Amino acid sequence: MMTIEEAVKKFVNDFSFIPTELIRKVYEKNPYDLECLNSESFINENNEYFPAMYGTMYSCKDWTDSEWIRRNIEVVEEIGFAVYDCEYCGILLGINGAGFDFYDSYWKELYLARGFKWHENNK
Repeated sequence: MMTIEEAVKKFVNDFSFIPTELIRKVYEKNPYDLECLNSESFINENNEYFPAMYGTMYSCKDWTDSEWIRRNIEVVEEIGFAVYDCEYCGILLGINGAGFDFYDSYWKELYLARGFKWHENNK
């Protein structure tokens, strides 16, 4: 069994890391073609349609992650992820922040929300 930190890092490996600038470049002429799946209030609170401040966006490698995220947008949004549907790479997650531990602030919460138990309890 793994610690929760090891399990979260393993979970994160199920995502491809894509430079945000690459996504911006692809959609620069038609930014609204990149469909934001978040609620209108989430978009308004972040003051922009494309809130992925951090230089990396995350694409699901596993279709089960994509489907779970699609069915649980409100949970993923509550964690703080911006969720997009990209015609080229499917579900994309963005983080509007920098300067803190993404594993604890985002990925651990998503791992727990998914209901995974790859880790030992209390470790």
